[in-house]
Amino acid sequence: MAIVSLQDVHKIYPLGKTSVHAIQGVSFDIQEGDFISIAGPSGSGKSTILNLLGCIDVPTDGSVVIDSHNTRTLSDREITDLRHRFIGFIFQSFNLVPVLNVYENIEFPLLLGKNSRSRAERRDWIDHLIDEVGLGEWRTHRPNELSGGQRQRVAIARALATRPRVVLADEPTANLDSKTGEKIIELMKKINRDQGTTFIFSTHDATIVDIADHVIRLLDGRIVREERR
Repeated sequence: MAIVSLQDVHKIYPLGKTSVHAIQGVSFDIQEGDFISIAGPSGSGKSTILNLLGCIDVPTDGSVVIDSHNTRTLSDREITDLRHRFIGFIFQSFNLVPVLNVYENIEFPLLLGKNSRSRAERRDWIDHLIDEVGLGEWRTHRPNELSGGQRQRVAIARALATRPRVVLADEPTANLDSKTGEKIIELMKKINRDQGTTFIFSTHDATIVDIADHVIRLLDGRIVREERR
């Protein structure tokens, strides 16, 4: 059974006296454990789809079903709850809190919502994530003391902090050199393989497209090709 499903999704944005049809009749399913790339040129609709999958936006028409919930029927509170417990985000600009260190940045999403874990359990989980992304020596460092690759590793650990079933990554290697980008991709593939976390990428990066087991190619808001490997 698909954990995420888009059915005949359209998204129209008003632009002055006209409108932009960003997504036009897109349908696809995402299975648990997918490592999926949504690929296409700028303006093809990649970011719009990621916003819909992340419950940041809702479709103009059609349905986006996440964990059996149709996002068009949910209240703002229900959307916030679904996003917090089900989805993790990795941004190309990292979006770390500059005044917090590595440990605190990873802990941050756990402090925002309901959390039944004790402080000790939370500490053990964050320590595990820090080790998983290879940042044990930098746990007390702030973002401005880290390289771009290290900051992206913090962002990955933060995205995993709430144990989401799906992680959305918006051009996660765009601000990294090619060698560092390859290491970040390998890390995310390892997490996908070891933990079964579903990763969904919006990307131009051919390396991510090549390693993905499910590729959706967009052009002008429509799917022009879909591959499962």
